[in-house]
Amino acid sequence: MGSSGQLQIVPGRNGHGEHVFTVLVKRSYRIAHERVAQRAERDEPFRLIDTYWDQGEPDWSTVQHESEQAPFKPMTDVVVVGRAHAPGGVPVQQMLAGVAVGERRKLLLVTGDRECRHREGQDPLFTDPLPFTEMEIRYDRAYGGVDEVSDASIPFHYPRNDRGRGVALGNVRERIEGLALPNLEDPEDVITPERLVIGDAGRWHLQPVPQGFGWRQRTWYPRCALLGACPPFLAPGVVTVEEREGVLPPNHAALARANRLPPFEAHFNNGASLGLMLKHLAADEHIHLLGLAPGGGPLHFQLPDETPAVTLDLGQGARPLETTLQTVSIRPDDGALDLVWQAAQVYPGHHWLPQMKRLHAEVS
Repeated sequence: MGSSGQLQIVPGRNGHGEHVFTVLVKRSYRIAHERVAQRAERDEPFRLIDTYWDQGEPDWSTVQHESEQAPFKPMTDVVVVGRAHAPGGVPVQQMLAGVAVGERRKLLLVTGDRECRHREGQDPLFTDPLPFTEMEIRYDRAYGGVDEVSDASIPFHYPRNDRGRGVALGNVRERIEGLALPNLEDPEDVITPERLVIGDAGRWHLQPVPQGFGWRQRTWYPRCALLGACPPFLAPGVVTVEEREGVLPPNHAALARANRLPPFEAHFNNGASLGLMLKHLAADEHIHLLGLAPGGGPLHFQLPDETPAVTLDLGQGARPLETTLQTVSIRPDDGALDLVWQAAQVYPGHHWLPQMKRLHAEVS
């Protein structure tokens, strides 16, 4: 490992649809409370593929670490891969965990394991949460899931997260009794007995948005919609939470059905949790974690205030490139931080590649 960090050159397109060669630079750091991040003894290698919790597979697990080979991201992804820790290691039934990056803040309500009890003709009951000292922050513990029981003619996969907990299309004993409820929720948008049963599948967009601090999978709404995919049971004209917040273009469902929704490939590359895709992240930004460090105490640290200097030579001499921060990946249980920067140079397109005499990048 040299002082410059790990380096990759990847082809792709930028936010304007232009062909680019992107130089990716990855550096690893140690983090500690009330300290500036310090370079680690070695830089972690690039993650070339998605990896899943429990060393799992895409058909049953959720993404723990996403590939770091995206050629361009219009925003900076901030992700925290870890656990909620009860204060002082004392078991709790419920707690708050949070991430603050500059002025942007996101909170999770973390609740111990609980489940439903069916009541014929009435709203279900929720059991009391079991105490816990640690809870992994992963999307299979957020709201979501699959219901193939309530209506055999409608196998219902919650478009925002088909790996989660708590989805129930109908008030059917076989579905409700013993149904696991989400551990991770937005404190302002929790599931309740009154709103548990969706009823009409077309009302799914009114249910809670799954919450976490890690990676949202590419096949889930709204991320998949950035490539033109339209989830089932979403009528044209329905305005979802994601559309109101500007994550998706207006009237995206109708445009997708008419095959006129252009793909937003660059935005698709941003996969951080909603609320943690940020613009204009300062090189010395302060990051505050609540309830995510071992022992349950706060973890406040500062980014290292450095930006790699990148040049790229395509055969016409080395050119300095503008470098922006692409990904901030925090692993508080390990006291570790990985930063990935991107620096892209436009080239004419595939027809020009036979004329390219050199492809060489340098980083300092």
